[in-house]
Amino acid sequence: MTETTPATQRQRQRQRKFHRRSRNGCSTCKAKHIRCDERKPLCTYCLRHGGDCGYPDGEPGFDTTEAGHRSGSREPHESTETRLHLIDATPKDPFLGTSYDIPHKSRSLFQLCEAKADRLSVHKALSHPGFLHAALLMTALHWAWSTGDVEHFRVPYLYHKLQAIRFVTDQLENPDAAVHDGTIAAVSSLALVENALGSIDTVSSHLRGLAKIKELQGEDRRPKKMGLLQRMILMAARSVSSHPVWDILNISRTDFVHQSMIISLLQVALRPIYSLYVLGNSYDSEQPLSEILAKKAPHPRASDSNVLAPLRSVDCSRSGFIACYFYLYVIMREGTVDSFILNWFIEQLLADVFRTEAPMQKGQYSQSLWFWTVMFGACATMAAKTSDDLEKMQMNVVRKIYLDKINLVSQELRIKNWEAAKSILRLFAWEDDFDGEMELKAIWEQAVWVDDSRSFK
Repeated sequence: MTETTPATQRQRQRQRKFHRRSRNGCSTCKAKHIRCDERKPLCTYCLRHGGDCGYPDGEPGFDTTEAGHRSGSREPHESTETRLHLIDATPKDPFLGTSYDIPHKSRSLFQLCEAKADRLSVHKALSHPGFLHAALLMTALHWAWSTGDVEHFRVPYLYHKLQAIRFVTDQLENPDAAVHDGTIAAVSSLALVENALGSIDTVSSHLRGLAKIKELQGEDRRPKKMGLLQRMILMAARSVSSHPVWDILNISRTDFVHQSMIISLLQVALRPIYSLYVLGNSYDSEQPLSEILAKKAPHPRASDSNVLAPLRSVDCSRSGFIACYFYLYVIMREGTVDSFILNWFIEQLLADVFRTEAPMQKGQYSQSLWFWTVMFGACATMAAKTSDDLEKMQMNVVRKIYLDKINLVSQELRIKNWEAAKSILRLFAWEDDFDGEMELKAIWEQAVWVDDSRSFK
């Protein structure tokens, strides 16, 4: 038997235990000498701590190993796949002259945004990082709705989601930057896409963040009286929640089609994330709204934010998207909100209107519900904060569409005066002491009686 000498024992103690090395780990973990789990597009450490999560010769989430095999190389970092950098941009590159270093995989998403969104939204997206992250997150969501494919833009979606969170966190350190419309747009888009995907815990966190931003704003942006759109939302929620159960079931099962906006109102009235009553009366409380919401927040549940869950049904997802807007607008409270944020909301409302117009005329969809929704949509067009004549003209076009629809359904229902119009509104949601009645009456009269003056004053 071989004797074990003290020298041999010391040599064995000095031997390092075997462990699997992470050769393809991200640059952040390598710099910190941390074992990277190599998750794509964001490793666990970078996801939790906000690291850049850069991989060799690729942007975050680029699978360099796969690219290496395609190029015939044994070393993953020798990929020959072309990357687009800002310095390589052609004169037609929309990011030329800006400070944005957009990853290659995000550029195809931006091209889709350019094709789908209006020119003003694209221009504003390039004016501020908050608007840019918001536009790309919204575009990824709309792609998933239209195609059912959640994987195609999975990498840029997670990338801009993380970048939006980091951007907002940085902005909150400076009160002047925190209250910028771009910061509000970034927070709003995070809440909207998360609610569309069913991540309620995350939505409540973003809504509390928005409430905190509102507390930093000056008195001029914290009016005591809400705008017409916010008052309509609160009135509808109160009215719907007072309906008997069988009436609510009839509303949600209206014939063969439905509007996502109606389902959204039922959600916020009957199964709210936060009580709209609490949100609406927050300015009468001495306690900051963010603290009130923190006490009423849902209990957090463990989840992996690095995983993009399969998309729920499009109707369910769109209803969650629209419902989140109701919370956002009541928290913002302002009579007018940035048209960049409002445009995405109005787009979904109009989609509902166009989809149900023919069934409404054929008697296959409730005409009273349709009348209520087009009146609500007209209120939404009045809530836009326009910064130039072009934005004002664009919103006038949308408002004219709604006024035409109000006129159409008023003829279908043979509505001759405002009292008759109120009786139709009352079938779904109306309060006799509603303090926005005169404003709604003016909208209806403009739609039915005045055809040549449909523009913002």
